[in-house]
Amino acid sequence: MRLPPDPVRMAIAVSAMAIGLIASPSEAQEGCEAVAPGNDLTRALTVGELRITYITNPHFLCAGGVEIWADSAEAFPDRGYSHLIGNVRYQEDARELRADDARYFTNEGRLQAEGSLVIVDEAQGSSIANGNLVYLLETDFRDVSEMTVVADENGVRPVAVLTPPQENESGAENDAYTVVGDKIFLLGANYFTAVGDVRIEQDSLEAFADSAEYDMGDSGLVLEGDARVLSGKYDLVGRRITLSAPGSVENLIHARRNARLEGDELLLTSAQIFLFLENDQLERLVATPIVDPARAAADLEDRERPEAVVEDFVLTADSVEVRAPAQRVERVFASGSARSESHAADSLTVDLLPEIATTDWLEGDTVIVNFTERESVASHQASGAGTPGLEVEDIIAIGNARSLYRLPPNDSLAVPGVDPPAVHYVVGNEIRIEMSGQQVESMQVRGQTEGVHLEPLQRAPVPDTAQVDTLAVPDSSSFQPRLDSSLIGPQNISDYVAPSKSLQLNKPFLYPLQNRPRRLPWIR
Repeated sequence: MRLPPDPVRMAIAVSAMAIGLIASPSEAQEGCEAVAPGNDLTRALTVGELRITYITNPHFLCAGGVEIWADSAEAFPDRGYSHLIGNVRYQEDARELRADDARYFTNEGRLQAEGSLVIVDEAQGSSIANGNLVYLLETDFRDVSEMTVVADENGVRPVAVLTPPQENESGAENDAYTVVGDKIFLLGANYFTAVGDVRIEQDSLEAFADSAEYDMGDSGLVLEGDARVLSGKYDLVGRRITLSAPGSVENLIHARRNARLEGDELLLTSAQIFLFLENDQLERLVATPIVDPARAAADLEDRERPEAVVEDFVLTADSVEVRAPAQRVERVFASGSARSESHAADSLTVDLLPEIATTDWLEGDTVIVNFTERESVASHQASGAGTPGLEVEDIIAIGNARSLYRLPPNDSLAVPGVDPPAVHYVVGNEIRIEMSGQQVESMQVRGQTEGVHLEPLQRAPVPDTAQVDTLAVPDSSSFQPRLDSSLIGPQNISDYVAPSKSLQLNKPFLYPLQNRPRRLPWIR
């Protein structure tokens, strides 16, 4: 990425011009010489011991093809100071600086410019506009030049356009970064930073941060402090976000510390998130904790495990990878103590269920979830209507696999949301669950299979109080029938599974009470 033009030669030319204005014509020609209309518009005077030279409509031709214009100029050689006033223009080949006012301090090697400021390198397409410029030249007492542009007195902030090298293997041109901030600072030819409510635009991408930093040696644009990157398909935040320079071998966005990505189909949180792009489109995401070998103990923020939410499914693991070709979620890999939870059947949750059975879940060393586009949505899209949507095709747990999911009970009298559901729990080396819509269609279990299916106590019909003989009691209006609790189904989890062997994470149900354990035909 190339930075705006170096104004060193301009400053030297201005300095030489200022000295030449009060020197002899032959001496003046060694730095800059006036071009028509000529010296009749030049006058010099002495005020006390102060020498001042004035020139109207100066146009100077300097060594190296540099040209300088202004409405007027004045020089104070005894003070090492020169001043260009009105429509200041400096040009060298394709490089140009424009301003309403420019000052150069010879002894300090400092150039200042303000008013309608524009610095342009047309050959490279880079520029800085607006604000007030302070440029410290590289001198015998300053090894590296420094350029600072700040907002002007009216609050107009500087804008930098940074154009990356056009060396893309695909042949496509790289889009420039447009950077706006309260202050823009350049050190030498390679280092750029912007601070103060920074905003960055690149094609369809927008970014925000407290500060932005670019170092050509690191090949990336770094956003610090409440960093945020917005695209048409996702919103990424983090305390630190790094964007690889366009044209890099790998087009990557890296969010670090309290990272969060929210898209149309996905919510992903983690200590850090990597976005891999192809042709400016998101193709793949990877989320992991932060591991720093140089630190003995990681911060709590660094240990945050990834969590991915897609549709009604929540996946957690030591690492999560999302495959999203053409920015459509296709597959999620969760590795390392992986767990998938589904909230699609929350209507089956009742108060008497233990916490472990309040959701449908699948665990394993690795959990893979494959998604497909909803058929109803696909048909709507074919007709030009509808909103994209996903549904789970299948879920696979590999290594130490175990699963629990709930079903409506066989009892036809059961009341949804009141009576407990049937519960199916299975353990194996590998579990594959195929879905249809939001319902389990089939399950395959391989290796060391253990499992149990639990049905709650059946609800018995409630006696009809209308059939009670009111003549058999003194006051039929106060009569309240007493029902046998055994007729109305389970009232407590102890009626559902053994208290000492309630739903455990690492064991199947061993001692079901008053239920009908059965093996489902699809288990093998």
